Amino acid sequence: MADPGRRFLVVGASGLVGGTLFSLLERLGRPAFGTQAAMRRPGLTGFDLKDDRIADKVDPAFLSAGAVAVICASICQIDRCRRERDAARVVNVGHTIRLADDLRARGIKTVFISSGYVFDGARGYYAEEHPRRPICEYGRHKQAVEDHLLARDPEALILRLDKVVADDPAREHLFTEWHRWLAAGKPITCIQGQVFSPTLVGDVARAVVRAAELDLKGVYHAANPEFFAREELARQFAWALGREPVIVSRPQSDFAFDDPRPEKTYLDATKFVKAADFRFTSMREAFGAFRARLEASASR
Repeated sequence: MADPGRRFLVVGASGLVGGTLFSLLERLGRPAFGTQAAMRRPGLTGFDLKDDRIADKVDPAFLSAGAVAVICASICQIDRCRRERDAARVVNVGHTIRLADDLRARGIKTVFISSGYVFDGARGYYAEEHPRRPICEYGRHKQAVEDHLLARDPEALILRLDKVVADDPAREHLFTEWHRWLAAGKPITCIQGQVFSPTLVGDVARAVVRAAELDLKGVYHAANPEFFAREELARQFAWALGREPVIVSRPQSDFAFDDPRPEKTYLDATKFVKAADFRFTSMREAFGAFRARLEASASR
């Protein structure tokens, strides 16, 4: 087992996943250094994959052998990856690989946050060994980095996520969007036929720390074993908040996306659950925590 007190570098520590991970590391008292591309969160250092090299921006103490670097940063807007195909590929593939190589040269373990979008979404319930056939640019970017790490860095860890949600009403994520629609009396509009594994972002952060403690290598799915059709998750969310849901499901073709979304991205996390002795938070628990925080905020 690896040293549970090892240092962490979180690349992209202002986003939902990276920010939650960085906050968890701080609460645990772990040595942690976080970067952000745009200066949005105090205490983080500027580092932009588009322009910067990691050694020019990060405290050398966190760029030495034995550290863990978690790469959360990317251009993750699906349609932007299509519209700005060349520029997005430079960041998400070329410069992410350059970063991973810089880290490996210093003896730093890379944890790469990947996605269920490496699959085509035709069958769902994907295990780690299922063939990857991404149908959008973003998924192809993730696959390219996975391929590089698997070929060049036997110590690297690839964690594939599916739909990440949160229980904090103050942050921007799927549940806060739905809550706004419900509060405004608007229907929740869903992509028809979309099925995913909604996973609490706090669980993702705990999974990263646990995987680093165990020094896991290769590919693992860090996703909630529960899976839902999007409209069913929205319906259960509304009921949990004491509201009667109005759900509108429309085919993906109605949304005029620049790049298609795979419909069935739910992942089989059996391998990770067994290796890490890990329990994911149920959506019922997540809904309850979201409602409790809403009520606490309203009472202040």
